[in-house]
Amino acid sequence: VRALREAWAPLDVTVEEGLRHLSTLCSIEMTVKNHPSCLKIPRPRETSRHLLKALKVSMPLALPHREVRVVTRKKLTENRNLS
Repeated sequence: VRALREAWAPLDVTVEEGLRHLSTLCSIEMTVKNHPSCLKIPRPRETSRHLLKALKVSMPLALPHREVRVVTRKKLTENRNLS
């Protein structure tokens, strides 16, 4: 958090605001007939580009596509105490 705050201070953006902007980054699966698919990364919005540049992060144009399912929600146990 400290590193983000320092890098983004000249941009007048809080860490929370910066992360909210960066959360809009996405990828698009591209498939060409008879070839493996890849994930194309669209050009980030201007604000996101400035945030990444301040961190000296460069985005790749594409990533190899892997059939990996990512689950971001932690499963709760069935016997938890709800009181």
